[in-house]
Amino acid sequence: MNKPFDVIQVGLGPMGRIIAKLLIQRKNINLEGVVDINPQFIGKKLNEILDIEEQSNLIIESDLDNIISSEKVDVIFIATSSSLEKVIPIIKRAIKSGSNVISICEELSYPFQFYPKLSEDIDKLAKSNNVTVVGTGINPGYLMDLLPIVITAPCQKVKSIKVTRMMNSDKRRESFQRKIGTGLTSEEFHQKINNKEITGHVGLKESIQMIIAALGIQYDELIEIPPEEIITEKEFITSYGVIVPEGYVCGLQSKAMAKKEGKEIILLDFIAYAGDHEEYDSIEIEGVPSIHQKIIGGVHGDLGTAAVVANLIPKVIDAKAGLLTMKDLPVSCYTGNIWKNNT
Repeated sequence: MNKPFDVIQVGLGPMGRIIAKLLIQRKNINLEGVVDINPQFIGKKLNEILDIEEQSNLIIESDLDNIISSEKVDVIFIATSSSLEKVIPIIKRAIKSGSNVISICEELSYPFQFYPKLSEDIDKLAKSNNVTVVGTGINPGYLMDLLPIVITAPCQKVKSIKVTRMMNSDKRRESFQRKIGTGLTSEEFHQKINNKEITGHVGLKESIQMIIAALGIQYDELIEIPPEEIITEKEFITSYGVIVPEGYVCGLQSKAMAKKEGKEIILLDFIAYAGDHEEYDSIEIEGVPSIHQKIIGGVHGDLGTAAVVANLIPKVIDAKAGLLTMKDLPVSCYTGNIWKNNT
């Protein structure tokens, strides 16, 4: 008899709710508990928070300790913050319970360079509890790091890599549109970016570090250019009903690059703004042979993130213990037909 994977989810923000919907819909996943600190959610049934047909009588708890029992679950998902320092207490508690950890914390996708001590602590704790910890998502975690890594497989030589993500942000959730400054003046945009009230895209440096580590690339410097606002040329109404006047911010562009002897050997270009424009995800490998791969229409970030998280469960359970990244795991793929007793 097929046995589902037992999981707990921490975090029911906009992205967390999208993930929770998918977990409930997957027949090979048993969502045993949900945690969130929002006082408007605590004590309510998950049904009341998620707009889904599937029934769930799970009560939303305020603390992970209220759910964790002596019998461990297979995986604890963490969808709370982009900041590793904020997420680390939950990660450590999950590890100590004997559960594997998957998180969409962007800084966890490749934390070794920027958080060496925290990375070492997580790795040691995970190994001592014989569990795996990994940070993932559609980006970072797949489109701008893992996918270009895999695409270099038929190359005899790699000279440079350029990855471009071009998206219409109006198709994304409200929180994402606000995070990239939609509806602000140019002055407000820069002020909020500088004060870290909005973050723009997080993870470009982590993605470059993953590519560098996977391919053994030598570089002199790693640069991330501060986000630049994109200004709308005509008034429009966002998908969440806010009027954005002409001349206001409708999105942003973020770039990061690794250079060697003054030349760009890796360039990641992230562009997201509301408008009727082409959407795509593009990877250009200059090498022998050179390769240009383009996903027409691009990959939907919210749906893609939820899928990457859910599909990773069997891979993480089968992986070696410790703090890993997406490059360290078996090739990612759809795992909706994989059951616990098949892994």
